[in-house]
Amino acid sequence: MRVHPVLFCALLACGGTAPPTEPHALAPPATPPPAPVISSSRPPATRSPWPATAAMDERDAAFTSACGTADGALARVAMRVASQRARGLGAPDPDRVVSMMRAHGQPDVRPRIVSASSRGPRDDDAIRARLESSRRPGTRCGVALVRPEPASGKEGSELFVAVAVDALADLDALPTRARTGEWLTFSSLLHVPATSAKLVVLGPRGLPRTVPTSIERTSTGPMRVRARFALDRPGAFTVQLIADLENGPLPLLEAHVFADIEPPPDDETGRAPVPGEDLAGGDDGAAALARMTAALRASESLAPLRRDDRLDAIAHAHAEQMKTARTIAHDLGDGDLALRFESAGLAAKVVGENVARARSVALAHRALHASPSHRMNLLRADYTHVGFAVVTDESGDVYACEVFASGLR
Repeated sequence: MRVHPVLFCALLACGGTAPPTEPHALAPPATPPPAPVISSSRPPATRSPWPATAAMDERDAAFTSACGTADGALARVAMRVASQRARGLGAPDPDRVVSMMRAHGQPDVRPRIVSASSRGPRDDDAIRARLESSRRPGTRCGVALVRPEPASGKEGSELFVAVAVDALADLDALPTRARTGEWLTFSSLLHVPATSAKLVVLGPRGLPRTVPTSIERTSTGPMRVRARFALDRPGAFTVQLIADLENGPLPLLEAHVFADIEPPPDDETGRAPVPGEDLAGGDDGAAALARMTAALRASESLAPLRRDDRLDAIAHAHAEQMKTARTIAHDLGDGDLALRFESAGLAAKVVGENVARARSVALAHRALHASPSHRMNLLRADYTHVGFAVVTDESGDVYACEVFASGLR
């Protein structure tokens, strides 16, 4: 998500009841009742890195070394993905892989997924070369090898899957479950230089809220980010750390916290259908996005946006570029959104952009709603105009782009 000239408001209300007031520093904090004991295989906390939990054989160790530093949670996610593919279920939706990571307590963002079949040493060499070509400083990785089921028609081969991330920060243990009103501490060590950082908390409904966040350099050099927050209602919350880096704001870490509710099974996304999702039918993906966005804004008592052909054109050109590049980004060589507005002969007071890749338009809408920065665009009150585009690649994945503006001229 990118907004010009103002990327985010400094402090936003989350809707509904106000968050509880933090106890005075001199008063003993109230002790909330213990979090409920819940029958879930989710870990009790989200953190990074995760140590490897099992000894690797020589082959797995060679793959992992080529990919990056071993991470136990990523290895469990890789095994889940590989097992699904071995059963003939195909590649999972990218958003589902992220949900698997959160369910296993892994907070990093933008995972890379590598899958291949191996029948022997030559294939192993090619796989390792592929992994090494995408390895970067700080890459963490989990790998898995499984044999496809007989019905798949791939007897004699093994299915390889790697899930890798570029670890830009480490997260101290953050509880997965909490009580409404319980104060939680977010503490992270950055591995990249940042001028500022903020923690954004996204609840089941409404706008995200930014909580006071401190950033300071440690005695050993890296920067430490700290924030305290409380969840103001029961439900599933997303907590996202956004830092201002050399090239602009970037999400570094993300975690799910469940307040007084049972987390979903770890093989589910944990994301309930969002307002408007039932309007996703039809062959025109852009029209479906328009209907879903209108319904979402109406559910929050916000004014409808006026769809504009010129913004549709900007969105469509960028969606096509993402499809060609097979990646999601705001700048793919044609400039950021402000420059693309200028190239189209348009001007506006404020502009914003949402981009997504998913297996369906409905899942793209759900993923955008679940992202703090993207929901900010969807529910921003001062936007007046919008453009939508959806393109589909040969595998059936959809690339969606939404362009927002106020004061368009």
